Amino acid sequence: MKKRLFGAILISLSFSISLWANTQEPVDASQEIVQSLKAEIQLLAKKKPYIPLDIPGADRPEVEKFRNHYLHSPKLAKRLYDDLESAQDYRIFVRKAVLDAELPLVLEYLPMVESNYNPNARSKSGAIGLWQFMENSVSNFLVLNDFVDERYDPWKETDAAIKKLKENYRFFNDWALALGAYNCGLGAMNRALKKSPVKDFWYLASHGYISRQTADYVPKLLAIADLAINSEYYGIDLPDHHEEFELLVNEKEGNFDYIKVKKAYSISQLAQEMKMDTKVLKRLNPSYVRGMTHPAKESLIRLPLGMEQSALDALKQLTPIDFPFKYTVVKGDSLWSISRRFGVSLKSLCETNDITENAILKIGKILYIPSK
Repeated sequence: MKKRLFGAILISLSFSISLWANTQEPVDASQEIVQSLKAEIQLLAKKKPYIPLDIPGADRPEVEKFRNHYLHSPKLAKRLYDDLESAQDYRIFVRKAVLDAELPLVLEYLPMVESNYNPNARSKSGAIGLWQFMENSVSNFLVLNDFVDERYDPWKETDAAIKKLKENYRFFNDWALALGAYNCGLGAMNRALKKSPVKDFWYLASHGYISRQTADYVPKLLAIADLAINSEYYGIDLPDHHEEFELLVNEKEGNFDYIKVKKAYSISQLAQEMKMDTKVLKRLNPSYVRGMTHPAKESLIRLPLGMEQSALDALKQLTPIDFPFKYTVVKGDSLWSISRRFGVSLKSLCETNDITENAILKIGKILYIPSK
């Protein structure tokens, strides 16, 4: 790479300057230049060796452009640091999942490009979660229905993303193409290849065979991964969490307890009965988008390790939620008027639909009406 070549040139220059400095009596300004160059050479010598990425392309100008954005902008570098730091738990799980699947380590940083590691991220096009699955791309990967949206589950969505990336790589046998296809779709990438005389991602990107978004997607990933893996080499402060990874425990390792239920149970009520923080149990079960398990299909409730028996005991004290029917909101409706119409409490109506009592209803929204 250019930086390593520049380092070698500086070392050679330093040697020449050293010989000149020992045989001449330079003026003060020249001596200052010599000392400054020597200091820079010593700093370069202390750098950690560059670690090549396991996906080629880090030395390409397209990647250099994105890398320089972070290296030359303190604001962007700070944002990258904050995103990697706040992503610690999910990022460590992703790293383990990538290693277990024997995939390139660069993939640990793909959720940075997709969602900044935000499991609740939702794009303008409707992509959701850490790995930004679209509704039309969940088939064979994730469950999506009125009660469950596994795109919000960072653990399940990570497994699905790895499965999808593996399929892409098996199809193209090239990681740049496989990653580009993750962004634009396997079909779109394959159509672009059929039109192009050169079957190479970088050619497709530079000759307009794929969208600008997809063309920038792979170099941005490689730039972020390169900076994160070689942060000391580049002199940029980024968290790596190697110590945390060496001490994998429970959530970071993806280890949980589970219980099975075949009816609709409120996650909040279960947490209260278990005397645990409701937010904790909801965070572990984010795919239950209405705050309850599915009323007609078997569901798994994820628990912290060691709490299976406590959950089973609590479940015995709970009554499953029953649904006589569902109601479509029309103009003029309010939660209070709907609860009065069906003779149910406002609290139970809100809990059943996982909404607050002061929520504004949209016309056409489906509400599930609990039994009295």
